[in-house]
Amino acid sequence: MFKRKILKEFENWKISGGKKKALVVKGMRQIGKTSSVLEFARSNYENVVYINFKENENAKKV
Repeated sequence: MFKRKILKEFENWKISGGKKKALVVKGMRQIGKTSSVLEFARSNYENVVYINFKENENAKKV
């Protein structure tokens, strides 16, 4: 996978630590938002949970 510019923004978010509690990623459909977030998470954190509310019937109930 090629290096995306957004990964630098994710790094800045992580460094800012307590200043930002949540990371919101917005953008057009199918431009790599999910792939970028998962790539960042897997390379920076030991545990990663991915829940797709559109495809997971149990998650839809939440």
